[in-house]
Amino acid sequence: MADTQTVTIPYESLDPLTIGASDDESKIYRDQLELEIPTSNLAGVVTPNEPAALSNVTEAAREMLENPHSGPRFSELIGPGKSVAIIIDNQFRPTPAAKILPAVLDAIEAGGVTDARVICANAKVFHMSESEIEQKIGADSLARMERLGISFHQNEPSDPERYVFIGMSSRGTPVWLHKEVAKCDVSLSIGQTQSNHWGAGGGGKLIMPGVVADETIDFNHAAFTFSPKTHYGAMSGPLRADIDEIATMCGLTATLNSVLDTHGRVCFMNFGRHPDAHIAAIRVFNDSYAFERPAGERPDIAICGVFAPTDHLFFHTGWGCMSADMVVKDGGTIIYCSPSPGVQTGLGFFPGLALMDTMKPYMPPSPENMEQIHRDNLARKFTQLTFPIWAPIYEVMTRKHLTLVTLEENLEMARDIGIDVTVSVSEAFDQAMARHGAGAKVLVLPFARYQFPSDAIRMPVEQEPLADAAD
Repeated sequence: MADTQTVTIPYESLDPLTIGASDDESKIYRDQLELEIPTSNLAGVVTPNEPAALSNVTEAAREMLENPHSGPRFSELIGPGKSVAIIIDNQFRPTPAAKILPAVLDAIEAGGVTDARVICANAKVFHMSESEIEQKIGADSLARMERLGISFHQNEPSDPERYVFIGMSSRGTPVWLHKEVAKCDVSLSIGQTQSNHWGAGGGGKLIMPGVVADETIDFNHAAFTFSPKTHYGAMSGPLRADIDEIATMCGLTATLNSVLDTHGRVCFMNFGRHPDAHIAAIRVFNDSYAFERPAGERPDIAICGVFAPTDHLFFHTGWGCMSADMVVKDGGTIIYCSPSPGVQTGLGFFPGLALMDTMKPYMPPSPENMEQIHRDNLARKFTQLTFPIWAPIYEVMTRKHLTLVTLEENLEMARDIGIDVTVSVSEAFDQAMARHGAGAKVLVLPFARYQFPSDAIRMPVEQEPLADAAD
């Protein structure tokens, strides 16, 4: 009997608005899968080198604000005569704003600021409900904001009256900025930092697409999503570089950046001048989660797990398909294990495969259908809320076989879309081995949405005022 190794694959989901609560309060779905893989077939199991979780996020934020990575202290940026915009991410991002905001509000109050507002960088995403606002910001902070006269706003990208024209980016993106940000002397973004299939999240991304108009979002996403230089870790790729340039044009003063580990805990935080502090935080993320490719040919099969933060919809957790694509040979198989239990929102319940049905008219995946997607994108037939997510996953599916391992309640919708789906990772693995042969090599990426090969990293030059357009 051949020697085998048992691998453990995270199979989790957690509502990002309840991160930091007790397990009973925060858990939507938490499990793990086990799979026996012949040792001779196993190319590797990639494990991250995560920093220890911070013991007190509020105190860490307070310390960072007064000990910047670069630029002035926050207390030196603000004052009685200064207007301040605090930009937070939305309900689908796990940044624990409720723990971070008390430190920022302390500084605002101590600095004698009388003109401040908090703005949700929800881009094209529907508004948070009242209960979601309370969960994201915290009841105590909301009460304090009311006492201090700090207003709360959400992005309204389709209402031109709420935006002011800033100008054109060097890549041709027209920039309209939310007036509540544009009129402020100081703007601070508070977000999660991670590398992703656009290059990176956080930092200037809270400006674009966070608090800009539809036209700005649409041009950037439609033009640069499919550039060969837009990929995991490409901070200097055109999509992310355009984001950082737009954030500079819009006067983003500073960023307060959090790296969250695979349990949803803050494990690193910094504060400082845009874009310097965010770039430094990205380097910390990459040191933890980027990995060296296994020696030899690319593996035939990647088995991907998902971890808690924001993995309730395949629309979000499926980003790891693009990172797995970077290490699996063309013609290979990506086995993506995601319960995707769905999530309750202010607009009702979203099932686990919500929004992925947009790609159904182009199934089955093929180069010819991908060509039609490009034509339809140029014809502006897609909303740029969903297109930049599902279309890159679809493009991977034209070159790799994707099998989704998920909960039984998702099977009908997945099959209707045309996705190969099962509830059994063993069944998916057996089918992949039959497809690729007894000598197939297998790589396990337990946290695929965070993990990508280190040779993909393309960072801007240190201390450059903008992300470099060259990749």
